[in-house]
Amino acid sequence: MKCSLMAVLTALPLGACADAGEPKTEVTVNEALPEEVQTVLRRSVENLVFVEGGGFQMGDVGAYITNKSLNEGALGSYEFVDKNHPDAMWMPWVFQAAGEKRTAEPVHKVTLSSYSMGKYEVTFEEFDVYAQATGSPVLAEGMLGKRSRKPRKPAHLMTWQQARDYCLWLGENTGLNMDLPTEAQWEYAARSRGKKVAYGTDTGMPKKGANIGLGLGVGKVGSYPPNPLGLYDMSANAKEWMLDWFAPDYYANSPEVDPQGPESGTEKSVRSGKVVLQRYHEPPKAAPRIIKEFGYEGHPYVGFRCVVNEDKPIILK
Repeated sequence: MKCSLMAVLTALPLGACADAGEPKTEVTVNEALPEEVQTVLRRSVENLVFVEGGGFQMGDVGAYITNKSLNEGALGSYEFVDKNHPDAMWMPWVFQAAGEKRTAEPVHKVTLSSYSMGKYEVTFEEFDVYAQATGSPVLAEGMLGKRSRKPRKPAHLMTWQQARDYCLWLGENTGLNMDLPTEAQWEYAARSRGKKVAYGTDTGMPKKGANIGLGLGVGKVGSYPPNPLGLYDMSANAKEWMLDWFAPDYYANSPEVDPQGPESGTEKSVRSGKVVLQRYHEPPKAAPRIIKEFGYEGHPYVGFRCVVNEDKPIILK
């Protein structure tokens, strides 16, 4: 096991390596690091939300509404009822265009180990510190302009590999097992440990301007209330890269325990948007013509957050 010299666990002397299976709950940041790097590392640990593992029904669980509210009410003004209501009808949350495969089905049981997830999407400010510290490319600095490239807005326009490299960098410098979230981890957390809701908002339902954005584009992270688990922007701001390769029929073949997605593919899974049950997918980086024409390799409005695959809460010492 390779030790990081930039941060160590409090329980270990500087430069020592922990056993691979040893729980890592207390983290100390190396004070010899540049101050801006220390700040990002501390903030990343402090902003972790512990997600206790468990089982849930993953996929488009839908909802029961009254037939009358569907046919006679204003668009979207549904009356949600129990399935035994005499006027109940089942409605899917994810609507596909005619002829498109329903990738959020079938609903299937998933059981997850405990983990921790970043409270916020990674910001431009944080990614810039990482880029400077590692000599990595700055994200499309000339293309975004000052208006879009605000420090506390979600970083986007990075490739899948750039997003993953950032999470791995955090892990190397905290001694934690950090990575991008799997689709299952992301949906379970967005639904506050698998509750039967379709929106990752404070109420489980959307209210424009109150708990989700009003239109296109992205705003400052944490602009709206978190979901009950304490995670922000799960139904707002940027979409987010997942660890998984994407396959439209993966739900029919997914293992129950800690699914990691298909072994290979041509596109990576992307989640968020509005309805947290919806699955999106993008190539790991933009098409050559986009790179040539616009000068960036990532995708507009696709950002990310990181997870820690440890079964105990993480504490900054």
